[in-house]
Amino acid sequence: MGLEDDLKARTSALISQQMANWVVEIQRAIQGHQATLVSALDELGETVARYDEKVDESSIAGAISEVLAQQPPAAAAADYSGLKASIAAIEKGTNLSEVLTNLMGEVMRHAERAAMFIVKNNAAVGWNARGFDHPEAVKAVTIPLTADTIFRIVHGSRSATRGHVSQSPATSQALARLGGGTQGMIAVPLILRDKVAAILYCDTTQQEEVPAGTADVVEIMVAFSAKVIDVLSAAPKTAGTAGGTSPGMRPTAPAPPVPEMGSSSSGFGRALGARPAPAAAPAPAPPPAAPAPKPATAPPLRPAAFTPAPAAPAAPARSALSGEDQKAHEDAKRFARLVVSEIKLYNEAKVTEGRKTKDIYERLKEDIERGRQMYMDRVPAPVRDASDYFQDELVRILAGGDVGALGPQ
Repeated sequence: MGLEDDLKARTSALISQQMANWVVEIQRAIQGHQATLVSALDELGETVARYDEKVDESSIAGAISEVLAQQPPAAAAADYSGLKASIAAIEKGTNLSEVLTNLMGEVMRHAERAAMFIVKNNAAVGWNARGFDHPEAVKAVTIPLTADTIFRIVHGSRSATRGHVSQSPATSQALARLGGGTQGMIAVPLILRDKVAAILYCDTTQQEEVPAGTADVVEIMVAFSAKVIDVLSAAPKTAGTAGGTSPGMRPTAPAPPVPEMGSSSSGFGRALGARPAPAAAPAPAPPPAAPAPKPATAPPLRPAAFTPAPAAPAAPARSALSGEDQKAHEDAKRFARLVVSEIKLYNEAKVTEGRKTKDIYERLKEDIERGRQMYMDRVPAPVRDASDYFQDELVRILAGGDVGALGPQ
């Protein structure tokens, strides 16, 4: 073996031996560190386990007591005495005029301004107003139900609608002669025998919207008034109960005359199915008794106003829907709102331009029709036939309340 080969062999052997020794030393060092780490972790675990012994529970309890003491007192139980009194007052009405007049008076205990409109000839005709600068001007106000106002929405949806005036500027314009300054608004349909016979409108000038609590109270009173009128139309009160107000009832102002319910053009007439009484069939003479006092509030309607029609039973009112049906309608509204909101979310620019040029449908036809098909597939036919919630949301969300902004469809 040559010298060079001998040197290489000896060098490689020494390096290999040294590397082996180093590996052994490193392994021993690692094992030592591992043992130390395990011991340290065990000590830390024991320290954590004993930590609860160091917690000062009395200090924590004292801090909790201080925080609770600084909290405002719990809200008192809801007081419904005012609503009960309003319902009792409305029920005192002995005819249509009195019921609506009492309703207006009770609504004004909760709302800032209110106006009642009778649905007649596909229009909302002003009947009575309270709280406005010029309430007497309401009788000169006629709002077509085809106009883009809150009245059209409520008449079409048959449900209360609440919002800000910016969502329906046409409504503010239609009511301008009563007095401006409108901020929040709500309109509630009065439904008689499955027909929208009147619409109660309320608004605010000091708040951005009508408070939810006020809206709920107004809806309850309007629904109750409709039931009272239905009962009166089927079974008028006797002469003995047609007198003045009962003790404790808040007196109301004389009621303005309501359009004749027997007229074919009146919403109330169509809703109640009233018809003029035959002239040749006079009412039988009442038994001898002391004459009952005449109503002190509103001039009574003609007897024919509450003469029930001998037709087949009317369809049930919307408020008489079963719980399942009501849920189905609410689900349909919610789904329509979701679908249309998503269309707007992904097409903000097109919606903005479409409102200016009034051709939103043309710009978003594909998305709208896809959403409409989803709505048709999801919502049961009876609900779709009753109300087109999808179209309502197109107008409200995409067109900003201006049905004309959708353009031809």
